[in-house]
Amino acid sequence: MPLREPDLPELLERSRPWITFSDDPACVADCDLVVVARDVPTDASNTSDPTPVLDLIEAAMPHLRNGVALAVMSQLPTGFTRRLSARVAAARPELDFGLFYWVETLVFGDAVRRALHPERVIVGCAEPTLGLPGPLATGLEAFGCPIFLMGYESAELTKMAINLYLIGSVTYANTLSDLCEAVGADWSQMVPALKADARIGPAAYIRPGLGVAGGNLERDLVTLRDLARTNDLDTGYLDALSEHHRRRLESASRRLAERVFSRDAKPTIAVWGLTYKKNTRSTKNSPALRIIAELGDRARLRAWDPAIRPGEVSVAAELVDEGRAAVDGADCLLIMADWDEFAEADLDSLRTAMRRPLVIDCVGVLDGRRAEMAGIEYVSMGRPA
Repeated sequence: MPLREPDLPELLERSRPWITFSDDPACVADCDLVVVARDVPTDASNTSDPTPVLDLIEAAMPHLRNGVALAVMSQLPTGFTRRLSARVAAARPELDFGLFYWVETLVFGDAVRRALHPERVIVGCAEPTLGLPGPLATGLEAFGCPIFLMGYESAELTKMAINLYLIGSVTYANTLSDLCEAVGADWSQMVPALKADARIGPAAYIRPGLGVAGGNLERDLVTLRDLARTNDLDTGYLDALSEHHRRRLESASRRLAERVFSRDAKPTIAVWGLTYKKNTRSTKNSPALRIIAELGDRARLRAWDPAIRPGEVSVAAELVDEGRAAVDGADCLLIMADWDEFAEADLDSLRTAMRRPLVIDCVGVLDGRRAEMAGIEYVSMGRPA
């Protein structure tokens, strides 16, 4: 597989008897249901470019059969699906088709489970009261979860609203964890009480970290801000979220300045985690790559990530193929992602291998093992120094 996702290779192997792959757009001519799931690329400013999705649909359009249900899962801005409907109708006036926006709510690292067992399905329709056509209805009803039908614009905005809520939750957790450190409170003690509140809930997205990453949340934040500006609406809340996450990496830089550079002008720093989160190979908007670039030649840097092999990513650090090689003789271990391999790290090895056993855990992956940290200086977010 060209990407890393738990259980995906096994799912593909089980499904192979029912799958045919082709790069010929004419293959859709026999299909009653056509799903467009092309990823939407973003540029350095997290602005979406829907051109690849349009190119794919344009290639398939001449081959669509009468009565086809065309479902678009690609994450696109509000208004796209309605414009696409007019585009298809203009290009194929004789075509009897239904166009739907199927909201994609996967999560990197948990995509297979969420695909097979969705909490709910959200579908944008030209006319929600008419329901779904046979092939699409049969497929979606098989999931056995609630199906929410709504207008195109409502479905498109629902997808971005979900991500905006998550961004707000991350901002909330980061802000309060900083206050905890300042006043002597402990965020990890507070979280269980917060999640016991029905208005917040046990699955609340309130773990402090280095802000949002990965590209998808950032894309929706940019898209919503542009949409608000286009409609001459107040963007103060969206601007504040953007600024918070732009500056969030400073929390890691501050800890390094206080704990490491104050003692050693050019320390050796081990970095664990180059991907933006566990169970993915994606380094899109990775906080680790950003802080490595920021440190430059101020430190000797060695990095390890379970999904990234030496030579696979261009980074201003020595990439090694195991955690022990990264921390050997290091003055600090900086943990930047939440891989299970980090949570299960051999703490005795850290004590003996590092020149100075200092761990700065920016994602709290070792927070549950604080009782085992004797002999290790452990710094995490949301706790007083």
